[in-house]
Amino acid sequence: MVIAGTIPIHGLGLTKGNVEISFDNIRFYNENIPENTVQIPISMGTATLIASCYKTLQYFNRSKELIAILAGDIGDGDGSAKIYDEISHLNNKFLIVHYIKPKISEISRVDFERNFVVGDAGGMYAGKAAGIGDKFKLFLPDVGELAFLADKDSSHPAYVRGFISEVDDLDVVKLIKMAYETGKMPDNMIVKGETDYIVEKGEIIASVSEPKHAAMECIGGTGDNLTGIISGLIYCGYEISEACTLGCLVNREIANMIKPTPDTKINEIIDAIPDALDKIIE
Repeated sequence: MVIAGTIPIHGLGLTKGNVEISFDNIRFYNENIPENTVQIPISMGTATLIASCYKTLQYFNRSKELIAILAGDIGDGDGSAKIYDEISHLNNKFLIVHYIKPKISEISRVDFERNFVVGDAGGMYAGKAAGIGDKFKLFLPDVGELAFLADKDSSHPAYVRGFISEVDDLDVVKLIKMAYETGKMPDNMIVKGETDYIVEKGEIIASVSEPKHAAMECIGGTGDNLTGIISGLIYCGYEISEACTLGCLVNREIANMIKPTPDTKINEIIDAIPDALDKIIE
């Protein structure tokens, strides 16, 4: 499994390798720097996704199969360019493209025939903007990002047409229909939110809305955490739709277990993944 994405650290060069979790950091070896070790806070950029996916894979004794490809990018696109170049050479990988500056010409270099590609955040934006979303296996938008996917003329979430941005959250079903009418969506999608919708070929096949924990909505990184859990479950053999439903249940069980408040840190949530998996999968 490969997770590729940027970290908002100026000067962080291309960093690639196996990862470990150390309290609130991801830690991995980097052959490009003298001290041979890099530590990045879990709360920073793609690191949250890496940590949650690692914890899920660790539950199935497969954490050593996770490779991270990261680079620093504070908006100038330099780090994103290095990542695009790396993933354009991948073959026969389970690849998650996460925070990255959307580049139509660069995302099109990924070999979608030879790799199983999941898009979230910038990876998803790039796929939609390039008109190749149907080549991905799964998108994981929140409701705001879904509005972007539903707007066939928008190339970035910042430019979603007004009439779509005004659609009430309750109109998620309508937005899903509009997104699939473009003909450029993956077969599978999960819309993350107060209610999580699991979508297959444009049809809602399941939803998860209970239990509700409002604090989870205001803690940074909970969406990335869900992406990591779901991706880990798929990699470990679950069907995509089953993994999406289980992932949502695990995420909500974590909230049941730790009783989060707005001050709860994302690493506290990630630490609870194994216990929540135990309870949901048993």
